[in-house]
Amino acid sequence: MNYRLTAADQSAPARVGASAWWRSRLPEELGACFTDRLSFDDGLALVYAHYQPLHDLREASAIERSRSLTVTVALEGRSSTQSVDGQRFDFLAGHSTMAAFAHVRSERHFPVGRPARQLRLIAEEPLLHKYGLAGLLDGVRDDQSARHLFFGKHGAAIRRLADSLVHLHDHAGGLLDMQIAALGLLAEHARPFAPPVATAGKIRSSDQDRILRARDILASQFDRQLTVAYLCATVGTNEFALKQGFRALFGTSPHRMLTGIRMEKAWELLETGLHVSTVAYRVGYQHLSSFSAAFERHYGRTPKSVAGTRKRR
Repeated sequence: MNYRLTAADQSAPARVGASAWWRSRLPEELGACFTDRLSFDDGLALVYAHYQPLHDLREASAIERSRSLTVTVALEGRSSTQSVDGQRFDFLAGHSTMAAFAHVRSERHFPVGRPARQLRLIAEEPLLHKYGLAGLLDGVRDDQSARHLFFGKHGAAIRRLADSLVHLHDHAGGLLDMQIAALGLLAEHARPFAPPVATAGKIRSSDQDRILRARDILASQFDRQLTVAYLCATVGTNEFALKQGFRALFGTSPHRMLTGIRMEKAWELLETGLHVSTVAYRVGYQHLSSFSAAFERHYGRTPKSVAGTRKRR
């Protein structure tokens, strides 16, 4: 049986415990279906939707805001949304969907008997201007307009950020940690649409080759005690040129890139069930406490919370 729902069928939002999340529910006879929303102060909002419908649900939705970007990371199951102009947006586990909207009315479809979990990130136009991403809204009018930007499988970096956000949601994580992870999720999805770094063209070809070789050393020797001095000596440059080149080509420093490489590898190893101390050693940390602190700063969760998760799936 199909159930067509409107906003009136949702319960009034209620705070989830002492957290900053607000939850709306559907009536119990329709299944365990709820939506949690967390709004930050700067035009950024995070939504966690968990639906286990006992019936085929078609839920009317109205986006009553000016131009904004919505990123949906489907964690489980599948659903779809069709706007009044006929555009269809699909949400499938392991995939991301990115679209720009303005004052759009649509209908969401959740198939019966198929649990669906999703993270939705909503970035309003002023926030996108702040981070140089307003171009993502090109072609979207301010009157009932929608634009499909991307649908496809998401990579390991997006999956890890989504996992961190779900963990922070489930364990009442700090607001700052959630905002950092949410902005990271936005950055990862927007990266393919970003224009090339303009300053890269000012670097001589020979210097670019040295910077690229230094990056390759970080990627292949991350388990060693790498220093800027070692990189400079190996590729034949000086510290100023190395750091300037990294900022121009990659938008980061050698140290931050090395940390990112180590953290990605550490997550992969932890998922297999390796002991935290073993993982710390394998990714270049001599002290377990230093590794644990770096991991928690990077992902907003402890290494132990990730250990063995791939085996449990």
